[in-house]
Amino acid sequence: MEIKGQISEIIYQNEVNSYTIAEFETKEEITTIVGYLPFINKGDSLKLVGSFINHQDYGRQFKIQMFEKIMPETLEALEKYLAGGIIKGVGPATAKRIVNNFKEETISVLKFEPERLSNLKGITETKALEISQEFNEKWELWQIVGFLEKFRNYRTKL
Repeated sequence: MEIKGQISEIIYQNEVNSYTIAEFETKEEITTIVGYLPFINKGDSLKLVGSFINHQDYGRQFKIQMFEKIMPETLEALEKYLAGGIIKGVGPATAKRIVNNFKEETISVLKFEPERLSNLKGITETKALEISQEFNEKWELWQIVGFLEKFRNYRTKL
């Protein structure tokens, strides 16, 4: 089964092996997810493959077999992602200003036109470039993790 949504809260994450328990918000519900999710943060949008299980102590959970990070699909999700603290210097207020100003262009501005961020109050040109660089580094890391995750899951199926 496949579900898409956004990490709304990280309940537990093992620093050694990345085993994670988190709250996951889909269009239909908020559910608890469990599994190995390296480098995830609150606000990340994910596509998960797995199955619902019933844990004897904690109830209904989605057990992850495979995951993929995806771009946030709504402006609200994008704002939550940016406000999640993964980009230094971008908190909830700055994330809101960026998304409110650039709307559907936000990701494009962050990736390809960072100088436009400096038009917003409180963001210098230097800060705009730093935000863009960090956004792109995080995204590139996720592309690598997603690519490698496919091999891990292929190997475990053999």
